[in-house]
Amino acid sequence: MTAIAGLIRLDDTAVDRAILERMQTQLTPYGRDAQHHWQHAGAGLLRTLLRTTPEDSLDHQPLHHAASQTVLLFDGRLDNREELAQALGIPPQELALMADSAVALQACLRWDSAAVEHLLGDFALACWQPQRKRLWLARDPLGHRPLFWHRQPYFFAFATLPKALFAIPGVPRELCDERLHDFICLLPMVGPESFFKDVYRVEPGQILTLEGDRISTRRYHRFDPEREMKLPTDADYLEAFREQLDRAVARQLRTSGKIASHLSSGFDSSTVTAVAARQLAHKGRGLLAYTAVPRAGYDGPEHKGRHADEGPGARALAARFANIEHILMHPDGTSPLDLLQASTEAMDRAPLNPCNNVWGNAIQVDAARRGAKVLLTGQMGNMTISYTGEPYLPALLGRRQWGTWWQEATAYKRASPSLGWRGLLAGSVGPYLPPALWELLQKLKGSGAKLTDYTAIHPDFLEKMHSHTRAKNADWDLSYRPWASGRAMRIAVLNRLDNGEHSVAANALGLEVRDPTSDLRLLEFCLAVPDHQYLRQGQTRWLLHRLMGNVLPPEILHAPGKGLQAADWHEAAGANLPRMREELLRMKAHGGVAKYLDIDALLHLLDHWPTSGWNKASTVERYRLKLMRGLAVGTFIRYVDNRNE
Repeated sequence: MTAIAGLIRLDDTAVDRAILERMQTQLTPYGRDAQHHWQHAGAGLLRTLLRTTPEDSLDHQPLHHAASQTVLLFDGRLDNREELAQALGIPPQELALMADSAVALQACLRWDSAAVEHLLGDFALACWQPQRKRLWLARDPLGHRPLFWHRQPYFFAFATLPKALFAIPGVPRELCDERLHDFICLLPMVGPESFFKDVYRVEPGQILTLEGDRISTRRYHRFDPEREMKLPTDADYLEAFREQLDRAVARQLRTSGKIASHLSSGFDSSTVTAVAARQLAHKGRGLLAYTAVPRAGYDGPEHKGRHADEGPGARALAARFANIEHILMHPDGTSPLDLLQASTEAMDRAPLNPCNNVWGNAIQVDAARRGAKVLLTGQMGNMTISYTGEPYLPALLGRRQWGTWWQEATAYKRASPSLGWRGLLAGSVGPYLPPALWELLQKLKGSGAKLTDYTAIHPDFLEKMHSHTRAKNADWDLSYRPWASGRAMRIAVLNRLDNGEHSVAANALGLEVRDPTSDLRLLEFCLAVPDHQYLRQGQTRWLLHRLMGNVLPPEILHAPGKGLQAADWHEAAGANLPRMREELLRMKAHGGVAKYLDIDALLHLLDHWPTSGWNKASTVERYRLKLMRGLAVGTFIRYVDNRNE
């Protein structure tokens, strides 16, 4: 993986070498293996490299093509090298001596900015064409690699993370109120704004072009909500699914080191782990599989429909593969508070889930220590391989297929005894009710919490941003109402994801995080599969159950509910109450933090730290969401202000 940055002078003056070196210094922790920069006339480009694939040893960026005067920076991994080589006329013996960046350069020379439509993998890139005074930037459709930019009258700059932009004199380090508000309120990422004022992100699936002094953007990739495949039989869908999943995993096993994986008791990570282990066994290679479990003897309360210890299911899966080395990660007393500062500095933003950050960081550190270069996950599985298919029921009503709806609804109700007919009908009819009527019914039912119940936002800041919130919600179709189309729902989720900073933060530990369930071709395949392949006779995830029924153990296939990650987070946090109080008091004295967060409300929560009831949804909302995420946001605000001093 590569961290990249560049500075283009719009007044044609020379780029100050010292500025490039400062930018490079900021990005060196993410590319510890090699650092280089290129400078000519009014442009300077740089990259820092973390070698995770065998071909990375051949990487010599920035790449300069003398004939066309094109300069390329490529951050990422190509999962279709051979396919690209064939299209570009690159013979196999030549391809073997090319880094992914060199292949990407040839694609850009052939197809210009349309090259990104041919690339498969995780990437962000920058292509400078000085003869045309043209720079274009792009990110992959899922936004696995981040890229930010800033514009002033006399220069344009871009970088993997904002911290490199702040190495340029005159680039302000100020908070963006709109983005911070949305983050605190758990609203999705919409628009190009970053957490910093006047620093913008290239959005996933987007090309940004600077030509002369004009900036334009266009989306080169959109998920098609109308595409639905029709295959002759259920067996054909299953075989096509098997092929797509196998290819998605195989594409992401190319590495120069060991391979590790997250292994929970859920369908996604266990499926990725099982498929990867099977493929690696054919190559005589092993797999490190990590499972986060509570401390020994933990007997904390179970959450409704969730189980706290994912160890039994994970152990049962690992036992089926001789090449899996299963590693259980027990809590070591680290509190979510302990990692907030380091995580914030690594990502240039507040972590989304401070509680999961504890075990996630522990796994990454241990995997890197054991020589792993790649960590596999299944984060996108809910949108792809383990999609439940539940929107099939309202879709049947919308198509007036009453008989099929009754058959499936009855079977679904039989398979889910805790689900009442009222809830099932609400889920089926809800998408077709007028929004005002749906909201009224929710109020009459007494459901729906106030924003201040589960977020730490200050009431005055919330009131100040009231018009922004209303305008945003007017364009926000990802509501909590049921959906009439599972495909539309999943596309809405995908269009609002941007995990680039989380991805690059792992690079600072020497790892590349890869998610086969977010492979673009697998994802588009799963979106096109009709819902009747996901929900059948009351069985959700029907397609995955059929594929993995003889691979995953009963402890996973027939688990009564989902695993609850970091179920015992409150124990380590509770042992740090005095320190949390000190942090909150510092934040209260800090004018910047107190402007955004209701510190008194957080102190009140601390004063009433529960001695039981950690399985209640209301407790989770108040402490895991409101308090811990409030502390994360406060840490980020202080991080920004301290860097300005």
